[in-house]
Amino acid sequence: MSTSEVARWAGFLDQNNGIEFVWLQYITYSATTVVQIMPIDRFTQLIKDGQGLPITKAIYHLLPGDVLADGALPSGACYLKPDLSTLYRQRGSNSHRAVVMTSSLDSDGKPLAECARSRLDHLTHLLTQQSGYFPLVGFELEVVFLRLVRRDGKVVGYESPSTNHSIFSMTNDDKQTLDLIEEIARALLEAEIALEKFHAESAPGQWEFVLPKDTPVKAADTLLKARAIIIDVAEKYDMRATMHPRLFPTSAGSGMHTHISVNPIDDSQDLVGAEQFFAGIIEHFPAVLAFNLAHDASYDRVQSGTWSGGEYAAWGWENKEMPLRRITVNRFEVKLLDGLANPYLALCGMLAAGIDGFRRKLPLTGGDCRTASGLLSAADREALGIKTPLPKSLTESLDALEADEKMRELVGPVIASTYLGVKRGEVRHFKGLGDEETKNSLISKY
Repeated sequence: MSTSEVARWAGFLDQNNGIEFVWLQYITYSATTVVQIMPIDRFTQLIKDGQGLPITKAIYHLLPGDVLADGALPSGACYLKPDLSTLYRQRGSNSHRAVVMTSSLDSDGKPLAECARSRLDHLTHLLTQQSGYFPLVGFELEVVFLRLVRRDGKVVGYESPSTNHSIFSMTNDDKQTLDLIEEIARALLEAEIALEKFHAESAPGQWEFVLPKDTPVKAADTLLKARAIIIDVAEKYDMRATMHPRLFPTSAGSGMHTHISVNPIDDSQDLVGAEQFFAGIIEHFPAVLAFNLAHDASYDRVQSGTWSGGEYAAWGWENKEMPLRRITVNRFEVKLLDGLANPYLALCGMLAAGIDGFRRKLPLTGGDCRTASGLLSAADREALGIKTPLPKSLTESLDALEADEKMRELVGPVIASTYLGVKRGEVRHFKGLGDEETKNSLISKY
């Protein structure tokens, strides 16, 4: 490890007295956050020695219940490399824990083929090198706050604390939750997350936190940091903060809307390349959704009339019923993404699709659509170039990814095959559960 990394760690400890443990954090293909915990003396030695923390490669192939996906092996090791630029002090627990994000290396010290965080960094640089444009990403995080229902000291269910609530509202119910919401905002700002704004959203107990734009890897790091902080603060209030995509059948669901801009390095460049990037996403949208809508529950949110994105690969200027809502010439909001997705994988999928659009100089079709695409006649859709219906289930999206050779190649063949194995195993697992059991399982994990 470089001298600067040793100095960065020492500076963090100087500014954060009382740290006892360090959580080395990574996110699985199932989008669950898992950790390895080290005492600070051992972590300090790891930094000084420039080492990674060894761990089994099987972590990338685990299904619910910690069983291996079909065809995965229990052998092999990888090494967690901490990124000290992501260090922060955890909220709660008397602030004696530090958290750091990690990437995974192989035994030669190179990025592990299964590591989506490393692959996202590679795709970001590849995009810039091949196109002359650089991407910026910003997430809008929607969360529903549920009150824990206990019986004999055990959590047996959840209920919404706020029913007199609607988008942008400030009702009496809303005001009763302001202590929680404002403490979350303070905690995000204290963790150096430049929160742009926050407000009530449509569903009961639902709020949105708009995070700052950054490079793709840093934006995903910030998102996971923000999610952890929101969950920790909510627990202080005996609440569960969940990103479940559709809790209430009569209300809009919770998304993780993603703003992506494609920006020329040279100010003299035109923005035609930006359209080619988003044309690639339109072209590969069915396969992209394998990463973005990563559970069958995710597809319950995607319906016309629920501000979720719609049923066809299409775009429209400031149209909130579009999968791609166009905001400027080179900036779109991707509506079809939620909190059950691994953000590194989701961004890998979207950048891979965009890179293919650049390489093939694809024209942007599928719009400009002024209403929900599902409400258009077949003739109107044909006139706008809207031709690709979107998958209605995770299995359909996985089939689209498996059939899309260009996407699998750009995302990374090992990432694609591993993801397909894990997610097909998850589909089988959740088919064995009832609706309520599935719902409570997702609330508890996401």
